Amino acid sequence: MRIYISADIEGISGITHWQETRKDYGGYTDHAKQLSREVAAACNGALRAGAKEIIVKDAHEDGNNIIHKYLPKEAKLIRGWSNHPYSMVEGIDSTYDGAIMIGYHSGAYSNGSPLSHTLSPDTVSNIKINGQDASEFLIHAYICHSLNVPVLAVTGDEDLVLDIRRFDPNIATLAMQKGFGNANISIHPDLALERIEAITQKGIENRHKCKCHKLEKFELEVIYKNHTDAYRASFYPGARQVSEFKIIYYAFSYIELMSALMFIT
Repeated sequence: MRIYISADIEGISGITHWQETRKDYGGYTDHAKQLSREVAAACNGALRAGAKEIIVKDAHEDGNNIIHKYLPKEAKLIRGWSNHPYSMVEGIDSTYDGAIMIGYHSGAYSNGSPLSHTLSPDTVSNIKINGQDASEFLIHAYICHSLNVPVLAVTGDEDLVLDIRRFDPNIATLAMQKGFGNANISIHPDLALERIEAITQKGIENRHKCKCHKLEKFELEVIYKNHTDAYRASFYPGARQVSEFKIIYYAFSYIELMSALMFIT
C-alpha cells in the first residue's frame, strides 16, 4: 500500500502567529520540530495500517521545514518545490491508495484561525471553485480525487474540520486548535502525536468508505486584496476581470485550473 502525506505548518499544535511560521523567527525551530513529530506520527499510523511506502511532501513556504531524521525510515521526503501545478500535493499520482493532510488550516474566508488563508495570504482575499469557498484542503483534495486517490485523514484547526465533515464525513479528522480572534487554544503537543497516529490508522483502515468527488465544471474565482493584482491577473489567457478585485477563469480540466492558479496567485 502506498500512502501520500502533505504537510503544512499553520494547523499544527501550539502555533498561533505568523512570525512563528517563518524561519527568521527565534522560536521557529520548535515549531519545525513539532511539525516533524506530527508528520512522523502520521507515518507511524500509516505503517500500523499496512502501508509499505510513504511519500511526504513538505508543503510549507520554501518546502524545507520537516526534519527527515524524525520520520520513520520507510518515509521518503519531497523537499523544495518543482513548480508543478499540483502544488502542495506535487508528486502524487494514481498509484497511491490514499492521501493524508497534516497541519492544514481554514481558508481565507474563515475566522477559524489567526492563520486562516488560502495560498497567498498577502494578496488573496478568497478563492472559489464552482462558487464554493475553497480552502487549501479543498483545492488539493480535488487534485487527489481527479486521480482517484481518496483523502483519508486531515488534521488542522476546528473550523477546517467542520468544513471537511460537510465535504465527506468519512474522512478521519482531528482538530488541533480552535481559533478566536487573534488567538487559539491548542491541544498538548504530545497528545497531538497520539491522536494523529490513531486517526491516520483509522482513516486508512476505513479508506473504502471515502469518496472521490469529481468536478463536472471548472470555474475559478479569485478575489484579491489589491485591485492592481486583479488587473495583472486579468491578462492571463482566458481570465476575465469582473470587478475591481475579482477575476474569473473557466478551465476544461482541473489541472488546467491549477495551472492558472499557479500563475495568478
